[in-house]
Amino acid sequence: MMKNRISKLVLNATANVCVLVANSTSASACLFSFYQPKEPKSLKKDK
Repeated sequence: MMKNRISKLVLNATANVCVLVANSTSASACLFSFYQPKEPKSLKKDK
């Protein structure tokens, strides 16, 4: 019973950490947004 409870706790903690890492890096171009690539000329809109 106790082993099952600890397994669920570890699984939930691991899942929460993975979601946190995924959310923090999903909006950036690179890890922790230290590097942002330049927009290619072919994708720029002419005004």
